[in-house]
Amino acid sequence: MCDIPSPAVPTGDQNRHLFCQMAIEIPLQEIIEAAVKAGWDETEVLAAIIDVADNLVLAAGANAEVDALLKALKRKLE
Repeated sequence: MCDIPSPAVPTGDQNRHLFCQMAIEIPLQEIIEAAVKAGWDETEVLAAIIDVADNLVLAAGANAEVDALLKALKRKLE
């Protein structure tokens, strides 16, 4: 597993997203290099990373919606 530094700024800081990008850039480049060495084309690796990230965002949103529905249902049952 790779080392990713902890956030250098608090939640809500306007530069936090940039710091997160910098924190994951080198480990992500290492994953890309490893995939290319394994025989994947760099373009397809990058496209796959985008698709996986998109799927994770969609899943997180769906999970948040399910959590909200479960909380609402629980309140109605109380």
